Amino acid sequence: MVALSAMMVPGNARADEPGAGWDGRFVVGMSAIGVSAVSLGFGILSTYQVHEANEVMRASAFAAQFTHKQNVCVAAETSADPGAGVIRETCARGNTWNTLQYVMYGLHVGAAFAGAYLVVTSIIPAEKKAAAGSGVAVVPVVSAGYGGVVVSGAF
Repeated sequence: MVALSAMMVPGNARADEPGAGWDGRFVVGMSAIGVSAVSLGFGILSTYQVHEANEVMRASAFAAQFTHKQNVCVAAETSADPGAGVIRETCARGNTWNTLQYVMYGLHVGAAFAGAYLVVTSIIPAEKKAAAGSGVAVVPVVSAGYGGVVVSGAF
């Protein structure tokens, strides 16, 4: 039989440090960067699917009847041609992936910037954050023929 015992090791745990503990900005920032990476992957997948839909339309005998200025998807909606059914399905799939493509790339950019901002601001020491000042200042400005408000702030 083996006997196990717990032993204390000298040193400071991070929780013992002043101002230390769970850093919400860092965790949320890293999560946002993860969301950014996943949405970039879905954006690339969407771009590939749109490309595939375009290739199906280029290879279609039904689409070959029309010029580049004519909308094949609109023509397929009213046509009874057997190839029109494939074009209708391809257009619907292409429209779905095209919308998803724009949403995913937009989410990627927004999450990347937000995540980077949160991670960088979590790294800045608390002394610098306090010295920089935080809050919003609203200063009214009035002079002859002019009136307004100056709003400034830091966070």
